[in-house]
Amino acid sequence: MATATRPANRKRSATSEQAARGRRFRDNADEFLPFAFGTELWSKQREVAQAVSRHKRVAVRSAHGPGKTWLAARIAIWFLSTRHPAEVITTAPTWNQVEKLLWKEVNLAWGELRIADIKQAGECMKASLRFGPGHEAYGRSTNESEKFQGIHSPHLMVIVDEASGVPDDIYDAIASLGTGGEYRELLIGNPLRPAGRFYDAFQKPQLGYHCISIPASSTPNFTGEDVSAALAAHLTSREWVEEAKATWGEDTPLYQAKVLAEFPAEDAEAVIVPLAWIEAAREREASDPLTGNLQVGVDVARFGGDSTSIAERVGTTLTSLTSYPGDTPAPQVAGLAAQAARRLAHTHKGSGEVLVAVDEGGVGGGTVDILHARSDNGVRYVGVQFGGGAIDRDRFANKRAEMFWNLREYAEAGNGYPDLVVAATGAEVDRLTAQVSGMRYGYDAKGRVKIESKDSMRARGLPSPDEADAGALAFTPLEFEEQDTIGIEDVLEDWVDDEFGGWMDE
Repeated sequence: MATATRPANRKRSATSEQAARGRRFRDNADEFLPFAFGTELWSKQREVAQAVSRHKRVAVRSAHGPGKTWLAARIAIWFLSTRHPAEVITTAPTWNQVEKLLWKEVNLAWGELRIADIKQAGECMKASLRFGPGHEAYGRSTNESEKFQGIHSPHLMVIVDEASGVPDDIYDAIASLGTGGEYRELLIGNPLRPAGRFYDAFQKPQLGYHCISIPASSTPNFTGEDVSAALAAHLTSREWVEEAKATWGEDTPLYQAKVLAEFPAEDAEAVIVPLAWIEAAREREASDPLTGNLQVGVDVARFGGDSTSIAERVGTTLTSLTSYPGDTPAPQVAGLAAQAARRLAHTHKGSGEVLVAVDEGGVGGGTVDILHARSDNGVRYVGVQFGGGAIDRDRFANKRAEMFWNLREYAEAGNGYPDLVVAATGAEVDRLTAQVSGMRYGYDAKGRVKIESKDSMRARGLPSPDEADAGALAFTPLEFEEQDTIGIEDVLEDWVDDEFGGWMDE
């Protein structure tokens, strides 16, 4: 008899231990994640996991690089694996971010999962994880708020990645979900926009969010927290922060958001292109095929510490942005500009003339002289004086103000202009982002828009806006000598027809 009962006792004991462990994991995501994935958490990741386990709503504003999306993906699997039935809804500002960032991490985490029973019961796909009817996690696009309505589950969790960029109507729809049963909500991302629900979560205690901030200075490479070398290598480094300080400037909204984990102090009424706008432009997908006007912007360096920058655009898409040392000689700059123009002309045959706008102030005049002597078929080289008169002289103090305001109009979504798309990538685009989001504007005595001078920016500790100037030149409207006799109104009308005619006729 004794021999027969021992296995049963051991089985009951094992089942009891498993049940206790299951309850502990259900209530402690910070314990589940290391056990389930064999992974190491650093202190702020544990804090977030603990907060999600204990609070209905959690908001996390984070610097760049502390593993926020990595953590959110594993928290999604924790919630779904420790409750039944349960649903997890994930979203982000764009479908590309949902699919290529958050769900890429979910799929990687699923591959690392070490609990066989869970892994055998579920099926992880491109943007969904299913255990059965009514027991699943999935991604949702923010294009249609109705996709977030009518979702019910005894256990429901919503994860919003890059939460600052999600529109308010999506948050309004999400707010209707937590009305019954267990509900958890995690908002996580860089604090890019000093407005909207993510911002309000940190400003309005009555909304009920447990708020956590993760600046770069709190990560192990700064605090000396004892973590493995492998984990430290994946987190924000001192070198990266020093580079960001030097290339972006400590006073820029980009530095505030991505290093200090603080919402930018400047808003749309203070800077030429708010950080949230330019970040949204970087996330938009370019049309295929690209169509529209072809233009190159060339900003020629004035000092050895500055850069010569060349930007290319097709229609409303910035396709390329490249910078060169400030001591690059004028003939070489001219050759690089001509090369960019020929590349656009070849890649987009039949799209019309390529315009090349070159800053001709100071040393840029030599480059313009060289280019004017060229005779490239299908390419027109135009010198631009930043301090010269604008096309619309009643509205803008000078050409530079008109250039940057035009870029602002493209960057602001929903204002009647086609939306700016920044398809170019790399450090130059990061610098452009910092520059345009840190550049202030105001009005002169005649009520015309004026842009902060470069000297003023330097006085605030900001670097020369070389990439921003090239980008603005690539999008600026241009006047030609043969148009001088027809008047400003006609020039404006022709430019609007060329730039937006097809779009406005639709």
